[in-house]
Amino acid sequence: MRYLGPHACEEALARGELHTVWIAPAAFGRLAKFIAEARSAGVVLHREPMEGLDRRAQGQRHQGVLGEGGAFAYADFEEVAARIRSRGDAALVLALDGVTDPHNLGAILRSAAGAGVDGVILPERRSAAVNETVIRASAGTAGRVPVCRVVNLGRALDDLKAAGAWIYGLAAGEGSRDYLAEPFDRATVLVMGAEGEGLHLKIRERCDGLLFIPMPGGIESLNVSAAAAVTLFRVLARRQA
Repeated sequence: MRYLGPHACEEALARGELHTVWIAPAAFGRLAKFIAEARSAGVVLHREPMEGLDRRAQGQRHQGVLGEGGAFAYADFEEVAARIRSRGDAALVLALDGVTDPHNLGAILRSAAGAGVDGVILPERRSAAVNETVIRASAGTAGRVPVCRVVNLGRALDDLKAAGAWIYGLAAGEGSRDYLAEPFDRATVLVMGAEGEGLHLKIRERCDGLLFIPMPGGIESLNVSAAAAVTLFRVLARRQA
């Protein structure tokens, strides 16, 4: 796994996933703390001219820092279920049904990290995996919350219900309620579908309730990453009211 830019490398170092890092000479001064921590952790450091970093990054933005390390460490699904059981009504989990664009996934993971969610659940099929593009789009924050992959998302939602969660699907249409009116006063799983396709029928049927985001400006819907951010922080706002 490559980590492009200082933020992604700092996050990888904090998770113990950074093995080697190349740094442009001009960046050494502003990265003194990171360099000291990397050396202390046994990370191999190289000075590398910007031209060399450009070649390693294959044209992608790196800000004078490029790291390499192990594969992204996914959490176990049971870890997320256990957090729901332990946190009770305060638990908040995000499940993604068919989000295949890595830039959207990265933006969603950044919002999830900012909201302090207890976990993000991805299906193994019909989903982007956490890769270099996702980490870059998340500004390096992709590993701040537990992210797990499951073989069967529907079965995972059933298990989260058994752990005490209420499952909300974001989907406009018949039977859907305005998300502004929802108290979110219990353990909550928010399920977001892919743009255009939305929630798959079997996932929609497993939801305890369907919610929509009002669009007074007349557009049909938000980008999935924007919808995730809006809804996550609405949950936090309602709980703090």
